[in-house]
Amino acid sequence: MPQTGLLPRRPIQPSQRQPFLRGERVDLRPLQTEDVDGPYHGWLNDYKVTRFLETGAFPTTRAALEQYVRSTAQHPDNVMLAIVDRATNAHIGNIKLGPIHPLHRRADVGIIIGDARFRGKGYGRDAMELMLDYGFERLNLHKITLGVYADHEAAVKLYQQLGFSIEGTLKEHLFRDGQFRDKYVMGLLREQYEARMKRRDRRR
Repeated sequence: MPQTGLLPRRPIQPSQRQPFLRGERVDLRPLQTEDVDGPYHGWLNDYKVTRFLETGAFPTTRAALEQYVRSTAQHPDNVMLAIVDRATNAHIGNIKLGPIHPLHRRADVGIIIGDARFRGKGYGRDAMELMLDYGFERLNLHKITLGVYADHEAAVKLYQQLGFSIEGTLKEHLFRDGQFRDKYVMGLLREQYEARMKRRDRRR
Protein backbone atom coordinates (compact mmCIF):
# COMPACT_ATOMS: atom_id res chain seq x y z
CA MET A 1 0.00 0.00 0.00
CA PRO A 2 1.27 3.52 -0.71
CA GLN A 3 2.49 5.53 2.25
CA THR A 4 0.17 8.42 2.92
CA GLY A 5 1.59 11.91 3.03
CA LEU A 6 4.72 10.99 1.05
CA LEU A 7 5.42 12.21 -2.43
CA PRO A 8 6.21 9.61 -5.10
CA ARG A 9 9.91 8.83 -5.14
CA ARG A 10 11.75 10.09 -8.22
CA PRO A 11 15.34 9.76 -9.38
CA ILE A 12 17.49 12.74 -8.50
CA GLN A 13 17.65 14.95 -11.58
CA PRO A 14 21.00 16.20 -12.95
CA SER A 15 20.13 19.80 -11.94
CA GLN A 16 19.58 18.61 -8.35
CA ARG A 17 23.03 17.01 -8.36
CA GLN A 18 24.75 20.30 -9.15
CA PRO A 19 27.01 21.26 -6.24
CA PHE A 20 26.06 24.25 -4.15
CA LEU A 21 29.57 24.51 -2.69
CA ARG A 22 32.77 22.98 -4.08
CA GLY A 23 35.81 21.98 -2.07
CA GLU A 24 39.05 20.16 -2.70
CA ARG A 25 37.76 16.69 -1.82
CA VAL A 26 34.00 17.12 -1.56
CA ASP A 27 31.06 18.90 -3.10
CA LEU A 28 28.08 20.01 -1.03
CA ARG A 29 24.70 19.82 -2.76
CA PRO A 30 21.11 20.13 -1.50
CA LEU A 31 19.94 17.02 0.30
CA GLN A 32 16.98 15.43 -1.52
CA THR A 33 14.25 13.15 -0.24
CA GLU A 34 15.48 10.68 -2.87
CA ASP A 35 18.74 10.41 -0.90
CA VAL A 36 16.79 8.47 1.73
CA ASP A 37 16.81 5.49 -0.64
CA GLY A 38 20.61 5.54 -0.67
CA PRO A 39 22.95 4.81 2.24
CA TYR A 40 21.63 7.69 4.38
CA HIS A 41 18.87 5.68 6.06
CA GLY A 42 21.27 2.92 7.01
CA TRP A 43 23.69 5.35 8.66
CA LEU A 44 21.12 6.41 11.24
CA ASN A 45 20.48 2.81 12.28
CA ASP A 46 24.17 1.90 12.51
CA TYR A 47 25.57 2.37 16.02
CA LYS A 48 29.10 2.67 14.66
CA VAL A 49 27.95 5.81 12.84
CA THR A 50 25.71 7.33 15.53
CA ARG A 51 27.85 6.52 18.58
CA PHE A 52 28.94 10.14 19.01
CA LEU A 53 25.70 11.70 17.76
CA GLU A 54 22.61 12.75 19.68
CA THR A 55 20.55 10.45 17.51
CA GLY A 56 20.36 6.72 16.99
CA ALA A 57 18.97 5.78 20.40
CA PHE A 58 15.75 4.75 18.66
CA PRO A 59 15.31 3.18 15.21
CA THR A 60 14.72 5.56 12.31
CA THR A 61 12.08 4.56 9.77
CA ARG A 62 12.32 5.49 6.14
CA ALA A 63 9.06 7.45 6.32
CA ALA A 64 10.23 9.48 9.33
CA LEU A 65 13.56 10.24 7.67
CA GLU A 66 11.92 11.37 4.44
CA GLN A 67 9.63 13.67 6.40
CA TYR A 68 12.61 15.09 8.28
CA VAL A 69 14.53 15.81 5.08
CA ARG A 70 11.51 17.46 3.50
CA SER A 71 10.67 19.63 6.52
CA THR A 72 14.30 20.69 7.01
CA ALA A 73 14.66 21.66 3.35
CA GLN A 74 11.51 23.77 3.56
CA HIS A 75 12.59 25.59 6.72
CA PRO A 76 14.27 28.92 5.88
CA ASP A 77 16.43 28.82 9.01
CA ASN A 78 18.24 25.60 8.07
CA VAL A 79 20.73 24.74 5.34
CA MET A 80 21.03 20.95 4.94
CA LEU A 81 23.54 19.70 2.38
CA ALA A 82 24.73 16.31 1.22
CA ILE A 83 28.47 15.69 1.32
CA VAL A 84 29.58 14.09 -1.94
CA ASP A 85 32.99 12.66 -2.77
CA ARG A 86 34.21 14.58 -5.81
CA ALA A 87 36.12 11.61 -7.23
CA THR A 88 33.23 9.12 -7.22
CA ASN A 89 30.12 11.29 -6.71
CA ALA A 90 29.25 9.04 -3.76
CA HIS A 91 27.02 10.45 -1.01
CA ILE A 92 29.23 10.03 2.06
CA GLY A 93 27.59 12.23 4.68
CA ASN A 94 25.58 15.34 5.49
CA ILE A 95 26.23 18.74 7.01
CA LYS A 96 23.71 21.16 8.46
CA LEU A 97 23.85 24.84 9.36
CA GLY A 98 20.96 25.84 11.56
CA PRO A 99 18.91 26.99 13.16
CA ILE A 100 20.11 30.34 11.83
CA HIS A 101 19.21 33.30 14.04
CA PRO A 102 19.04 36.42 11.82
CA LEU A 103 18.91 38.90 14.70
CA HIS A 104 21.86 37.47 16.62
CA ARG A 105 23.64 36.37 13.40
CA ARG A 106 24.58 32.99 14.77
CA ALA A 107 23.95 29.37 13.82
CA ASP A 108 24.76 25.82 14.91
CA VAL A 109 26.66 23.44 12.66
CA GLY A 110 26.49 19.64 12.66
CA ILE A 111 28.12 17.01 10.48
CA ILE A 112 27.95 13.27 9.89
CA ILE A 113 30.35 11.22 7.76
CA GLY A 114 28.28 8.07 7.36
CA ASP A 115 30.61 6.15 5.06
CA ALA A 116 33.42 4.74 7.19
CA ARG A 117 35.81 4.66 4.23
CA PHE A 118 35.94 8.46 4.25
CA ARG A 119 36.53 9.09 7.95
CA GLY A 120 39.84 10.43 9.18
CA LYS A 121 41.01 11.35 5.69
CA GLY A 122 40.16 15.05 5.49
CA TYR A 123 36.69 14.81 3.93
CA GLY A 124 34.89 16.04 7.04
CA ARG A 125 37.38 18.89 7.44
CA ASP A 126 36.86 19.94 3.82
CA ALA A 127 33.08 19.94 4.30
CA MET A 128 33.35 21.95 7.52
CA GLU A 129 35.59 24.55 5.92
CA LEU A 130 33.12 24.97 3.07
CA MET A 131 30.24 25.46 5.49
CA LEU A 132 32.19 27.90 7.65
CA ASP A 133 33.11 29.95 4.58
CA TYR A 134 29.46 29.92 3.52
CA GLY A 135 28.22 30.93 6.97
CA PHE A 136 30.62 33.80 7.51
CA GLU A 137 31.19 35.05 3.97
CA ARG A 138 27.80 34.59 2.34
CA LEU A 139 25.37 34.66 5.25
CA ASN A 140 27.33 37.30 7.18
CA LEU A 141 27.10 35.37 10.44
CA HIS A 142 28.85 36.64 13.55
CA LYS A 143 29.21 33.28 15.32
CA ILE A 144 28.93 29.56 14.62
CA THR A 145 28.53 27.05 17.44
CA LEU A 146 28.45 23.28 17.85
CA GLY A 147 28.09 20.60 20.49
CA VAL A 148 30.33 17.54 20.78
CA TYR A 149 30.91 14.65 23.17
CA ALA A 150 33.85 15.67 25.34
CA ASP A 151 35.44 12.23 24.90
CA HIS A 152 35.24 12.39 21.09
CA GLU A 153 38.87 13.42 20.94
CA ALA A 154 39.29 13.33 17.16
CA ALA A 155 36.31 15.61 16.60
CA VAL A 156 37.34 18.05 19.33
CA LYS A 157 40.85 18.25 17.86
CA LEU A 158 39.46 18.93 14.37
CA TYR A 159 37.15 21.68 15.59
CA GLN A 160 40.00 23.32 17.48
CA GLN A 161 42.13 23.22 14.34
CA LEU A 162 39.29 24.99 12.53
CA GLY A 163 39.39 27.76 15.13
CA PHE A 164 36.62 26.69 17.52
CA SER A 165 37.23 27.05 21.24
CA ILE A 166 35.54 25.30 24.15
CA GLU A 167 33.14 27.79 25.73
CA GLY A 168 31.63 25.51 28.33
CA THR A 169 31.18 21.97 29.58
CA LEU A 170 27.77 20.45 30.25
CA LYS A 171 28.55 17.87 32.93
CA GLU A 172 27.15 14.36 32.42
CA HIS A 173 24.81 15.77 29.79
CA LEU A 174 24.73 12.79 27.40
CA PHE A 175 24.23 9.07 27.96
CA ARG A 176 26.18 6.50 25.95
CA ASP A 177 27.45 2.96 26.53
CA GLY A 178 26.00 2.77 30.04
CA GLN A 179 27.57 6.01 31.29
CA PHE A 180 26.74 9.70 31.39
CA ARG A 181 29.19 11.78 29.36
CA ASP A 182 30.20 15.42 29.33
CA LYS A 183 29.36 17.61 26.36
CA TYR A 184 31.49 20.50 25.12
CA VAL A 185 29.86 23.62 23.73
CA MET A 186 32.27 25.12 21.19
CA GLY A 187 32.11 28.42 19.35
CA LEU A 188 33.83 30.29 16.55
CA LEU A 189 33.53 34.07 16.25
CA ARG A 190 33.82 35.86 12.95
CA GLU A 191 37.03 37.62 14.02
CA GLN A 192 38.59 34.25 14.91
CA TYR A 193 37.55 32.84 11.54
CA GLU A 194 39.01 35.84 9.69
CA ALA A 195 42.29 35.60 11.60
CA ARG A 196 42.59 31.94 10.66
CA MET A 197 41.86 32.73 7.01
CA LYS A 198 44.64 35.32 6.96
CA ARG A 199 47.10 32.79 8.42
CA ARG A 200 46.02 30.21 5.85
CA ASP A 201 46.44 32.67 2.98
CA ARG A 202 49.96 33.62 4.14
CA ARG A 203 51.00 29.96 4.05
CA ARG A 204 49.94 29.59 0.40
